Amino acid sequence: MNACFKTVALTAIIFTISFSSDAQDRKEERRARREQRKIENAVRDSLRKAAAEEELIDLGYGAVKKKDLTMSVSKLNVTDKAVGGYHDIGQFLRGKVPGLVVTKSGDGYKYKIRGTNTINGSTDPLFVVDGVVVDDISRISPNDVAHVEVLKDASSTAIYGSNGANGVILITLKK
Repeated sequence: MNACFKTVALTAIIFTISFSSDAQDRKEERRARREQRKIENAVRDSLRKAAAEEELIDLGYGAVKKKDLTMSVSKLNVTDKAVGGYHDIGQFLRGKVPGLVVTKSGDGYKYKIRGTNTINGSTDPLFVVDGVVVDDISRISPNDVAHVEVLKDASSTAIYGSNGANGVILITLKK
């Protein structure tokens, strides 16, 4: 009986050692996988950031890389999935571009970027569609738009003159 007890005790010790060794190996595997995911995520994020810096922003007189940009610009790329059930461009832009306030006004929309710049003047920004200045963008379907860029600071006045003092909304249509 004494020999049997020693054998059982010895078997229990060996089982405990091998079990704790397996648990330790699994713990190390999980730690290694976690570290691998951290590295992969860091590489993926740096590649996304590099691609975003190489993105071109159209300013009306030419395109500039985003990393070289010194003015306040918001760019909204329009996809067919994002357009969804929107029927007009005002409804679509509402709440999607930081710094652009779109409010419903009668049968159309009012756009406000920089606030009131004159006492009795308009706060409407300048609308440029494919390089052509237009008075109204309400007839543009969101399905026809490739991307929208909003120039929000005073440097838009340097590009477009006093017409751009209230900001500029550049709309590029799909070809």
